Amino acid sequence: MIKRLVYFLIVVLVLGAAYALAQTLIGNASSETPNQGSKGAAPKVLVEPVVFESTGSSFGAIATGWAGQSTDIYAVVDEKVSKVLFKSQQKVKRGDLLVQQDDREEQLALRLAQVQLKNTQSLLERYKQAVGKGAVPQTQVDSAQADFEAAQVAVEQARLAISFHQIRAPFDGVVGITDIDPGQRIGPDVLVTGIDSREIIYVDFDVPEAIISQLNPDSMDQIQVTATTPAVAGKQFDAAVVALDSRLDAEKRTLRVRANINNSEDLLRPGMSFSVQMAVKGQMLAAVPEIALQWDREGSYVWLVRDGKADRVNLRVADRRQGKVFLEGDIREGDSVVVEGGLRLSEGVQVELVEDPLQ
Repeated sequence: MIKRLVYFLIVVLVLGAAYALAQTLIGNASSETPNQGSKGAAPKVLVEPVVFESTGSSFGAIATGWAGQSTDIYAVVDEKVSKVLFKSQQKVKRGDLLVQQDDREEQLALRLAQVQLKNTQSLLERYKQAVGKGAVPQTQVDSAQADFEAAQVAVEQARLAISFHQIRAPFDGVVGITDIDPGQRIGPDVLVTGIDSREIIYVDFDVPEAIISQLNPDSMDQIQVTATTPAVAGKQFDAAVVALDSRLDAEKRTLRVRANINNSEDLLRPGMSFSVQMAVKGQMLAAVPEIALQWDREGSYVWLVRDGKADRVNLRVADRRQGKVFLEGDIREGDSVVVEGGLRLSEGVQVELVEDPLQ
C-alpha cells in the first residue's frame, strides 16, 4: 500500500514539473516574438521605380511623290499642227499657248460671223429709230433683235472653234517632253505633253491601325514628318501633314496619310521615291509594367510602396505599348510600384522589399 502511494506521488511530481517547463518555454517564445503571433510576417514584394515616358510614337514608310497639280495635255480637235511653242522643262503660265493647230477655216468663219453681226446690228438700230415714227411695226423690230442676238451667238461659236485649235497651259507649271512637230496631224488621242505644278510635292503613305488613335485631324500640326529621297542624297525635307483619309483600307488595315513638301528650290520631281519618317508628339505619363496593373469593380489601380507601407492608388489607363501601360492620376516619377506580390497586399500594411533575382 505504501509503495503504491509513493509511486503515485512520484508521477504527480513529474507531471507538475513537465507542465511548469512547458509554460516557461511558451512564455519565452511569446516574449521573443510579441508582434508575429496575430499579424504574421510582413509580405514580400518586388518593386520597380516609376518612370515618365512620352506616349508619342514614330513610324517609317515608303512613298511616291506627286505634284500638287499634274495633268496630261491632249488636243481637242483633229487637225494639223502649225506651231509648237514650248520646250521641255519650260516654265509656263496658265493660258500660255503651247501648240497652235491650223485654224484658217475657223478664222474665215469668224470673219463671216462678224460681218453678219455688224449688218444685223445696223439694221436693228435703223428699225428702232423708225418704229418711233411709226414707219415699221414693233414685230419687225423684234425680228431684227432676234437676228442680232443670233449673230452674236455665231461670233462666239466661231471664236470657240478657234480656241479648240489652240492648246494652252491649264495652270502654272513646268511642261515635259513632246513628240509633236509642225505639220503633224494630231487628234484627241495623241498626247501633246505633260505639265506639273511642282512648287509643292505631295507624298501619300499608309500608317498601321495601331497608331491611328494618335492622329487627330484637329492637331495635325503636332505630327512631325521628314522625308528623304535617293535622288537628293544627304538632304532631309520637312513635310506637313495636310490630310487624313476618312476610312481604313479593309485589307491592309492601314490609313492613308497625305503630307506636302515645300519644293521652292525645285530639287524634287513628281514620281520620286521617298523614305518617310513620321513622329507623333504625345504626353509625358507614368509608364509601368503591365503586370503591375490590377482591376476590381472600382476600376484600374496599382500598389505603391510609400514609407514602407502599401498604398493603393486608382489610376486611369491612357495607353498601352510594348508591355507597358501609361497611367494618369496620383503617381509621381520615382514612386516604387509593386510588380510582384500585389495580390497579398492590403491598404497600409507594412511590406518587405526583395531584390529582383534577374538584376
